[in-house]
Amino acid sequence: MKKRGPLLGALAACVMFAIFGGALVGEGLEGWYEGLEKPWFLVPLRAFYAVGVLYYLAFAAVLYRILVHVEDRRARGICLALALLVMLFNELWNYLFFDLRSTLAGFVGIALFLVPLTALIFALSRHERVSAKLLVPYYLWVLYDLAWTFELRRLNGGA
Repeated sequence: MKKRGPLLGALAACVMFAIFGGALVGEGLEGWYEGLEKPWFLVPLRAFYAVGVLYYLAFAAVLYRILVHVEDRRARGICLALALLVMLFNELWNYLFFDLRSTLAGFVGIALFLVPLTALIFALSRHERVSAKLLVPYYLWVLYDLAWTFELRRLNGGA
């Protein structure tokens, strides 16, 4: 089956990023984060876990579709590089926020994360529209992340 290689590669990349990101959380989730004053509009932690599962499924689909449906070699390379960069930045945020225990780093990390995510969606909208549409709900979620990290910083006086 010709499409099995790209599918396995996409799934493997997502699993590796998930393991990497989990390792970057450190001990900050259990003690530091629990002790912070939370914004009234922050969803429960279990909702973040559900979004995380949907995120990895969406990115597995995006990576697969880039590998299989973007025929122009240069465009495929750009889209793939941007997708992997977004996934890397997503995982590095765990370190900035949880391991460094910094609401400022968390907020700035989300703000900076929007740059490659926006570039990825624009690139995909030119070369693989289905994948671009798959990422729109995630983009909206990241805007929500920006709002709650800003408010978390404000409520906790720079903790």
